[in-house]
Order: sequence, then structure tokens, then C-alpha cells
Amino acid sequence: MKTSVLLLGCLLATASMAQSTSKGREVWEWKDANGVTHYSDAPAPGARKIVIVGATQTPAQSQPAPVLTAPGATPVTSARTSQAQYSSLEIWSPDNGASFFGADAPVNIRLRSEPDLGPGDRLLTYLDGKLIPNENAYEHTLSNLDRGVHSVTSVILDAKGNEKIRSQPVVFHIKQPSTVENVRNRGPAVRPPQPKPGG
Repeated sequence: MKTSVLLLGCLLATASMAQSTSKGREVWEWKDANGVTHYSDAPAPGARKIVIVGATQTPAQSQPAPVLTAPGATPVTSARTSQAQYSSLEIWSPDNGASFFGADAPVNIRLRSEPDLGPGDRLLTYLDGKLIPNENAYEHTLSNLDRGVHSVTSVILDAKGNEKIRSQPVVFHIKQPSTVENVRNRGPAVRPPQPKPGG
């Protein structure tokens, strides 16, 4: 019986303490003739006031969800999100309208941005609308390109995929070297030099 009364008293105390914490009410404690402890929000003869230390609960602040990454990779958190504002993104090599001769001629693509790429941002470069491998690279070397006109452009995206800045496209040409030979320089058409009259 005493155990039941004691448990009931503890429950009442807990509820009373929670109520006093949120509303600022006082809690009183006393023991009856049987030694059973009682709690109340109103004072009683011989009761002592309990001082509750605590503060009104504040709403829990929302915490950013953890970012899962592959083992060994550096996690990208909101603290590493770039706030960079880019004033320029430029393809400075090759020159616009440049020509390269031969399918195996290497074409060096070089980029520059102001400022440099910020953490969390992505630098993507496209050849004829197709993504060139090696994301975030400021240099690419292309070869074995088809003969004709090609276009290169670059873009910087934020961590959510929103475009921050785009470069002007650069156009270049792949041309095949001429293999036509002058027929006059072959076979019977080749004649020894003729002596000059009077020579």
C-alpha cells in the first residue's frame, strides 16, 4: 500500500514539477504521520517549498540532415557551401575561330574564373553539348576529334545544381591537311632543266 502511495506521489510530483516549470508555479513537499511523502502545488502545514531549477523549454532548433558520402570522401556540409560570387568565367584557350590540322592534333582547353572555384561549387565543361570528363578541371586536352566545327562552353553550378555563371562559347575548326600532290611533279612530267640558248 505504501509503495502504491509513494508511486502515486512521485507521478504527482513529476506532473507538478513539469507544470511549475512551464507556468512558474511552486511545489510543496511534506510527510504525513505514516511517513508517506506528499507533493502539492499549494502549501500545507509543515510543508517545505521545493525550488525547481530549470527554464522554460525552447523549441528545438532544426539541425541540418547529415550528408552521406562514400568511404574516404570529404563530406560536404552547409559550412562548406560556397558563397562565391563569380565575376567572370572564360575559355582563354584556344582562340575563338582557331584551326587545327589533323584528327590527331591535340586541342588544349584552358579555363579561368574570378574568383577560383569555391567549395561545393561545380565546374562543368561541354564539347558540342556533351559533358567533358574531369569535373572541376580548369584544363582539358582533346584529340581524335571529327573534322568540322566544334564548340566549347563551361558553366559553374552551386551545390544544388543552380547555375551561377556561364562562359561565352569558343568555336574552333578541325581540318584535314591537304594530301593532293601536284601531278606536274611526278613521273614523265618531271623534266630535266633545259639549257639556255647560247649557254
